[in-house]
Amino acid sequence: MKKYTKMVLAGVLLSSAVLGANTSVVKAASNNPLNVDTSAIANNVIQVINELLNSKTTANKVNPQTNFSDLEDGSKLTATPIFGKKSASEFSSTLQSELNIVDDKGQLVPMTVTESNNHGFATDVSYTLNGTTKKATVSYNLTKPTVSFSKGTTMNFKSTDEAKANLSNLVTAKTTNGDDAKGNVNKPKLSPVPASVTASGAVEFTPSDIYGDGIPATGTVNIYDKVPNVSDRTVATPENANDPYVFFVGNQRFLAKPVQESTSNISAENPTGTVTYNVTPIDASGNPIKDSVDGTEISYETTSTGKVIVKPDADNPVGYTLVFNDYKTGNPIYTVDESGKSTDTIDKNSSVVTSALGSDYKLKGSQKEYDLATAKDIAFTVTKQANTTVNYYDINSGEQLKSTESLSGDNGSITALAQIPSGYQLVNAGDLIQTLDADKSTENIYVKKTQNTVGNLSYTVTYKDKTTKKVVGTPVKSEGALGDYIGLTAPDGYAFASVLDNGFLLLKNNQNVTKYVVAADTPYSISYVDQDTGKEVGTEAGKGADGSKIVLKAPTDYAFVNADDVNYTIDKDTPTSTVYVQKSDQTEDNIVSGYPKNGYIKIYDEKGKLNNDVVLSEGSSWIIDKSLTINGAEYYRVATNEYVKASDVYKYTPLQTVATTNGKNLTPVYNSRGQVIIDRALDTNTPWYTDRSATIRGQKMYRVATDEWIKASDSTLR
Repeated sequence: MKKYTKMVLAGVLLSSAVLGANTSVVKAASNNPLNVDTSAIANNVIQVINELLNSKTTANKVNPQTNFSDLEDGSKLTATPIFGKKSASEFSSTLQSELNIVDDKGQLVPMTVTESNNHGFATDVSYTLNGTTKKATVSYNLTKPTVSFSKGTTMNFKSTDEAKANLSNLVTAKTTNGDDAKGNVNKPKLSPVPASVTASGAVEFTPSDIYGDGIPATGTVNIYDKVPNVSDRTVATPENANDPYVFFVGNQRFLAKPVQESTSNISAENPTGTVTYNVTPIDASGNPIKDSVDGTEISYETTSTGKVIVKPDADNPVGYTLVFNDYKTGNPIYTVDESGKSTDTIDKNSSVVTSALGSDYKLKGSQKEYDLATAKDIAFTVTKQANTTVNYYDINSGEQLKSTESLSGDNGSITALAQIPSGYQLVNAGDLIQTLDADKSTENIYVKKTQNTVGNLSYTVTYKDKTTKKVVGTPVKSEGALGDYIGLTAPDGYAFASVLDNGFLLLKNNQNVTKYVVAADTPYSISYVDQDTGKEVGTEAGKGADGSKIVLKAPTDYAFVNADDVNYTIDKDTPTSTVYVQKSDQTEDNIVSGYPKNGYIKIYDEKGKLNNDVVLSEGSSWIIDKSLTINGAEYYRVATNEYVKASDVYKYTPLQTVATTNGKNLTPVYNSRGQVIIDRALDTNTPWYTDRSATIRGQKMYRVATDEWIKASDSTLR
């Protein structure tokens, strides 16, 4: 019988791409500034974000105002470097504005440059006001050059010639410093020159530019230009001579597969023989090593040989090989030859298994039990523990900060930085999300001091009726700091035309902002009626803007019958409405949604039997009125004798508000299953429309796009 799909009931579902036309997502890129996706944008909150991110203003480079009377003679002042060739008068004028020394009326005090360095940057200045002269020295926030590894700090090559020809493309020096004030071109460089590296091993590269040395970084160069010798190995039985064999040369790992014909002369009577192997370099997950230049797997056209010795053991004649396969790839990452009695069984708790694991591996997933009477190769699935120490470097001073962070977890798992030093922010946004690598014990992250914002920026907010375009209410005049999100309250008798009109970002002094409102004079009255008894069990009344939506809450001990009743639209032509509810033990978070891109939601009956005739739409939302445990699994009822598995959906609460990120650094973004999204992050102190909250993996979160969520602890509702 053909299945039919129940169409979505909920009126709270929005665009499959983003939440309506009002949400954009900031993408974090490691070497680029944050950009805002401006597709389908139709509100001035996001336009203001664009102004902030793309502004040409130098306001964020200006120091807070210092009154001349408070300036001490001989003070040390800090400035952002003024790059590019400039005349003395042009440089002096720009620096005067940036240092921001003012009189009692807020006007800049005349400044004179008394000495400059060999780059044309002023190092000593003086200020004169009312016959009094004060001197000051000036230092510049030059950033230290850094090392950039375009394809990771481990670089693999098929040959020495390939390494010499291509290493310069994979490791380079980077600098954010521009040309100096005399016009000298700033070109970063590395020492040693990458092309001079011709041997495998760790190499410390030191970057520099015309202003000095930068922050060194270490990369690992692997050159696989010859087949390594396979060491002699001892096996339990002649049959084990055919097993794959993992061995190490220094820090390099190799998988040796015996050529079967070469093992035919190995026997109990002839326990020692030379075996030929096909050898392939592999990584910590058992994957073949790929060439860093063209991405192809490195393999050898020739083979290697090594002796195999059969271990004589008359009392324990059964030989076997423990094969440990990587959890993610399924590839063998190491092997151990063992022997035992035919009556023995081997499982994950056996001493031979636990002793072979090693301190940096652990068993993962379900594991089988083996009988040695029949088993030859005994496979266990493992994952390697990845432990990485994150070192933070001040990109301006080049100094390593005392604060470090320890990351640990399964090899290849994803995590977000959580201990960025106080008072600092990331230089590269993409560093917020880290992929754990068992082969990388340390990671250097570059940070910079959080820039002081300019205080006492004034702003004026004017409210206009969206329909008549006339000014209403009283303009709001106040002050704030650069980059502040200013929350607003609509004038009496009015509501904001959009939920996103309830605030703005302060970008400059004397900023004028216009917000549109609509008259909130439309009365509404809602009667909540028990659908089973027909009796009224609650009411709700008020006034609002015609056409606006409010989130309703069902009376105590009741739940809505239909999910689309949760969001109520005020309508001047229908001032009274009846909303049906039902008795329910699910009165909090009683709406569920299917996970995006997870296919149809399966339906079961009250005994847990699958209904082959009905499914729910992918990603749809449904009211639930009770929960049930069937065979140890939790189910939610969405209709009479129709249940969904709790594992196929998540509970949420509808919202219509703005969540503003409140962290000092970028805000991580998660999917609806609580997994961090690698290439997404939100900028600090920016507003995002949210339509629902949910508890995901024990954390309260707000949805900012169809499958993108931020933690409540990383944001503030406005």
